[in-house]
Amino acid sequence: MKVTVFKTKLCAAAVAAAMLLSSCAMQGTPHSSVTTNQAFAPLSGTLEQYQAQVAGADSDSVFPASLLLARAYIVSGKYAEATSLLQNLRQQAITPLELDEISIIEALSCYQQGQMLQAQQLLAKVNTMTLPPQAASYYYQLHSNTTLKLYQSGGDKRYLRQAFASKRALISTLGAQDQRIALRQSIDILKELTPSELSAVSTRVNEDPELAGYFEFALIDSSANQSLKDKLFASWQEKYPSHPLNQLLTTASAAAPDSASGAAANPLGKQYAQLQEGDKIAVLLPLSGRFAASVGEPARLGIIAALKDRNMRLNAVFYDTNRLGMEQIVSRLQADGTAYIIGPVLKPEVEALLNAKPGIPAILLNTPEQPLPDHTWYFNLGPDYEGQTAASKMALDGKRSPLVMYADNQKARRALHGFTSTWQQAAGQAPASCALGNADPAAAAKNCNLNGVDAVYIAATAQQAPLIKSALPAALTTYITDQSYNGVNSSPNEALLIGAQLGDMPWLITDSTLKDEFMRNLQKANPQVQRIFAAAYDSIQFALNVNNLAQNPADVLHGLSGDLQLGADGLIESAPLWITIAFPRVD
Repeated sequence: MKVTVFKTKLCAAAVAAAMLLSSCAMQGTPHSSVTTNQAFAPLSGTLEQYQAQVAGADSDSVFPASLLLARAYIVSGKYAEATSLLQNLRQQAITPLELDEISIIEALSCYQQGQMLQAQQLLAKVNTMTLPPQAASYYYQLHSNTTLKLYQSGGDKRYLRQAFASKRALISTLGAQDQRIALRQSIDILKELTPSELSAVSTRVNEDPELAGYFEFALIDSSANQSLKDKLFASWQEKYPSHPLNQLLTTASAAAPDSASGAAANPLGKQYAQLQEGDKIAVLLPLSGRFAASVGEPARLGIIAALKDRNMRLNAVFYDTNRLGMEQIVSRLQADGTAYIIGPVLKPEVEALLNAKPGIPAILLNTPEQPLPDHTWYFNLGPDYEGQTAASKMALDGKRSPLVMYADNQKARRALHGFTSTWQQAAGQAPASCALGNADPAAAAKNCNLNGVDAVYIAATAQQAPLIKSALPAALTTYITDQSYNGVNSSPNEALLIGAQLGDMPWLITDSTLKDEFMRNLQKANPQVQRIFAAAYDSIQFALNVNNLAQNPADVLHGLSGDLQLGADGLIESAPLWITIAFPRVD
């Protein structure tokens, strides 16, 4: 299967920006002069602009302009194009520095595709002593992120040390505001260690006062007692008056705690309640009754798998929402020191939990009907969210005149609503739509008006979608999402979907050892059951990393349900994996 990965932001502003950039891409003439530092500066143009920049570059600029283009290919998910360009650059490279810069961008491509070990191996060969300032900053950030993910996936503390060392080296290359962000990230890296480990290391490195200061700061920051932390930080400042980390304490004390503009004044962003080693988690699920097999059990297995994979000392207590009332559960949680709530899944229980006002951080596994309190987030597993992701993807693909074809069922109508609301906010007008009914949707599709349409989103069942696509012109790009696809070889009509763009959870369309184990436990698990497992698994990952995501809005957490980011109003944005459905490869 041919796979192309896209990360999509769902907000209407992001969709509108994508549409605006695409429409304006070729209106201006790019500068012909590009410096090495610019090659590693933030990307601010479109892919077409970077292509034109290479075409118009002078002899001194063609190499850095090509590096910029390779980066643009990578963030657009065009990995084959990036690889081809980088291979050509490697053949033409003259200096060791050019080879090192190529290796950095190759490592970025591996990182974006989840190939952390390959990325780390490429970065390990780079001579950092010769890198220009902007390239050095880029290297240290990428190397720190790569090695941290290697540690988190395998537990090898060698990678954690490397992640911290690179973050510490990065700090000296940054301006004041970016320094504070990197300093906060360096502490969060160290807090991957237990307090006893931090204490032991700080003692061992006391011959290097600055290094010891980092470990002691992280140890203090691990405390849950704010008054104790304030006293310990005051002592820490007396011991380390010139330490770079004093910037964090100065920033924290400068902002009034009740200031309405506090979030904007604090460059580190809002601090959230993040799950810590030793915390107690309450998991609220229907573990008996009619929803136990389809909802409660897959979510329970997802929580257990996530805790097992992280190898953390967390106390998870499962509550059967079919046997205990929500007020009774909340009363217990408020009395027993519960640090986090995961669940519920069923919408009435979500509302019951919110109405009980537990005052405990929570990750809900369904969309709430009321505004959320602070430190409460939710996954949206509904078809309206599918429609939003399809609208976002179409906009990023440069589509301007989409048509939504939808069957006569509640899921399809909700997907239409999600698509329409996102597109209307971004484009200022609703997309065209065509109702198909259920009797013969393929025949109905032939009667839809395709004049001026440049792409079609099909919202229908997995049985209907292949027939609808087969009734459309082969050259017309079609998009489908979760509800229209039940997996490889799940339908005799699957061949009719060849060429369609599919957006779904990575968990649903990739294989893994974890997935094999899950399917052995729940052999008849349908896609919806699998999505509940993935969201439950990711809820633990999110709770452990919420502050990392808050500090760097551009960062993502690679989850089973997609690439996770902090969205608006408590939404955990989950960007799906987009693939082009193709004939299976036969070797």
